[in-house]
Amino acid sequence: GQPYVVYSGDDAQTEYIYKFVSRAVHAPGYFYRDALEFGTLHVGKFNSDGTGEWLPLDFDDPGFRAKSAAANVVFADQGDVLINARLAADVAGATRMDRPEWGAVDPRDGRVYFTLTNNSARTAAQVDAPNPRGPNPFGHIIRWREDNDNAASRTFRWDILLLAGTETDSAN
Repeated sequence: GQPYVVYSGDDAQTEYIYKFVSRAVHAPGYFYRDALEFGTLHVGKFNSDGTGEWLPLDFDDPGFRAKSAAANVVFADQGDVLINARLAADVAGATRMDRPEWGAVDPRDGRVYFTLTNNSARTAAQVDAPNPRGPNPFGHIIRWREDNDNAASRTFRWDILLLAGTETDSAN
């Protein structure tokens, strides 16, 4: 009875983590081949206090449209938003991450883990709580748990599982 949720990362330096939530819901014993055809793409905003929110990249969402207008960015339709997801994420106010490359969900507790690898382009002036090192050639792993253990939740709590690197570089 829950929607399908898919996490993805834009595997480039200083890009974004996304979450797609389907409109379709899972029905045990039923194969819904178009389950990912309709839904909403969200982008992550990782706040410095360890909370986060999923911002909808939705052409019809009034908040997204207001942010687009304020940024003087015009999207023709939802297809334009999706094709230009990086620009849409900028407009929405998402958190730029250190090269989001791999993600996994722990089936036991629902925590999501994402590797953030090699962002040697991040400067010390661009460091923030979810990306605590600049440059970050070794990367780190961030994890979060959706609020109420609901994968479709719009909010979550995150922390850094580990900072990779040598003993002195991973001591942050």
